[in-house]
Amino acid sequence: MSTFQFRLDRVLEWYRTQLQLEDSRLAACLAALSLVQERIARLQAERLSVERDAISGSSILGCDLASLGFYRLRAKNDAAGMDEERVRRERTLGDQRAAVQAAQRRVRLVEKLRDRRLSEHRFAEDRALETLAAESYLSKWIAAKRTAGVGVTIAQEDTKLRRLAERTRVIQNHDLDAPV
Repeated sequence: MSTFQFRLDRVLEWYRTQLQLEDSRLAACLAALSLVQERIARLQAERLSVERDAISGSSILGCDLASLGFYRLRAKNDAAGMDEERVRRERTLGDQRAAVQAAQRRVRLVEKLRDRRLSEHRFAEDRALETLAAESYLSKWIAAKRTAGVGVTIAQEDTKLRRLAERTRVIQNHDLDAPV
């Protein structure tokens, strides 16, 4: 009995490594998007706090209103830039998710191929064992007949055994060559 060796084991390991790499890139994309979202939330909170502080004062000076106007303009520009960055990060995240899914598909494909080859190998091993058992049984049966003196000639027994062995080999070869 031979041991099972999958010829594409190294390819499978490479694909698994690629999948891990894509997963780590996906984690980095998620972290970058989270960071941008946190910065947007901080900017909004800061903006609301500054406006509340400016409005809550008992008397508002003109220079304070001018400063508040400039602050609002800068905050609006910063928010627009951060929003563009968020959109870009979300697009990158979507692309990376697609790359991870493609890597997962490649790994699953080779794993399914490996499982299929393993089942074919086991089937062939089982078939060979079955043939060996049948030949062993027949040889014991013929030996028992000879000792019992049934009168079967050696030439007839050999011919029968050869035909049976040939049929078994033909069936085995046909089953192994058939597409799965």
